[in-house]
Amino acid sequence: MSRPDAVSSSLSAYLVERARPLVASFDRDGLILAVDGEGAHYGLGADAEAALAGLADELLTGLPRTEPQFWPLIEFGQRAISAWWVPDDGGGHLVLADTHDGGRELRERQQAANELALAGVEKSRTIRELKKARAELEARTKALDEAQRFQRRLVDTLSHDLRTPLTSIMGYAGLLEPYLKDSTPLKRALGAIQRNAMYLKSLAENLLEMAGDAHGELVLSPRQFDLAALAVEIEDMIRPMTEGKGLALTIAAQSGVDRLPCFDDIKLRQILVNLLSNAVRYTRQGRISAELQYDGQRLSMVVADTGIGIAPEYQQRVFEPLNRGAQQGKDGAGLGLWIVRQLVQRMGGEISLQSVPGVGTRIAVSLPEAPAESPLERAAIAEEAPPVHLANRRVLVVDDDPDICQLLLWSLRETGYEPEALPDADEAVEHVRSDAPGMVIVDVELGTRSGLALTQELRLAGYKGTIVVFSGAVDTRIRQSAHRAGADAFLPKPLDLKRMLEWLRSQLPQGS
Repeated sequence: MSRPDAVSSSLSAYLVERARPLVASFDRDGLILAVDGEGAHYGLGADAEAALAGLADELLTGLPRTEPQFWPLIEFGQRAISAWWVPDDGGGHLVLADTHDGGRELRERQQAANELALAGVEKSRTIRELKKARAELEARTKALDEAQRFQRRLVDTLSHDLRTPLTSIMGYAGLLEPYLKDSTPLKRALGAIQRNAMYLKSLAENLLEMAGDAHGELVLSPRQFDLAALAVEIEDMIRPMTEGKGLALTIAAQSGVDRLPCFDDIKLRQILVNLLSNAVRYTRQGRISAELQYDGQRLSMVVADTGIGIAPEYQQRVFEPLNRGAQQGKDGAGLGLWIVRQLVQRMGGEISLQSVPGVGTRIAVSLPEAPAESPLERAAIAEEAPPVHLANRRVLVVDDDPDICQLLLWSLRETGYEPEALPDADEAVEHVRSDAPGMVIVDVELGTRSGLALTQELRLAGYKGTIVVFSGAVDTRIRQSAHRAGADAFLPKPLDLKRMLEWLRSQLPQGS
């Protein structure tokens, strides 16, 4: 159906009036023949022909003038317009039309372009800031890693340098004890040495535990152990402290099942030593007691004293670190009970405190039994007194600390062995090759060379005798390294000389 002429005419008139077209006609040479329309509407004045000729050249540059062209939106003067090129007999006509909404569209496009450009600038700035922040973070991370490595080396050094002299102090004191049985000033002096050595040992262990906890290095190593033997060992450690203050001490252990309990006995030992040392420190007269009970699933430990007690307002504060002075008196460093709570919580247990000022304190710990580690891991954490088979009584001690060497030489001779000592690892290798001792006792820290490397070298050289490694660094990684190097046993510093000699005496080869 064709459009009525009246409609077409009216619509054309409306569109032409609204578009307000301007037509510039050009000949074959690009010269303007005529201009028809409202030039003023487009901001044209006396130079209208020149402006239109320039616009035509700009639009048609690179385009064929013999073909129609259309530009939907361009900026001309101060207006947004549409333009057409209509070829005609070699020349053509440039038609301009007012788009009305074109200005708004053009402004929106410009705004979008501006926003995109600003976004690009902001993105570039953000990227630069992120790169700078990343560089700063990497620098801080590197500095933190270096600080942590330094702290780790510091802890390892302190482990060795604190525990080694304690081995000498406690070891020589233990050797002197049988010779001072009478109640003499020397006996009392020896008791003071033992008490203070025990206090220093407890303090050193707590400080090293605190440092290790800051590194997240608390590793539990459950294994089966003799609960009654643990009670006897703890009593031997604490008794010099109680005897020096005239306090009664009882430590009892009971088990309701036939099998051995499975816990990290090293951590249990540390818990008990801290609780009992704390009890002795704050008890002036009366008694100290500890009861250990195992029912096949849980281990309960109760330590009680008749000491000064703790006021109710201080009872929670005693579990905070460095709480020195929270209760009556200012003895101690304020780490013992905090370490105990940390260990109990890490082992999945519970701890409770009951105390009455002037009457005493009772602390109860309940721990769930942990499954044993795999056989490989249990082997890596060598028993401190494993059975060994010695070919002869000759023992070589390799340690660069002369006091430790003399202590072990004296103790081994008293036990019935034939010991020698060397400070140098290279000399030790030659000595083992020529003398073939039944046992080699070696310290991990040998100055310029590791005792673990010496252990490995001896095994690679074919040495079949017993190798015992001891060290002030007693965490799991050192124990496992000692096992992998070929050690038969690992002894932690400070050495429990009495227990060590009992083990060596039981292993003494007969008829050699």
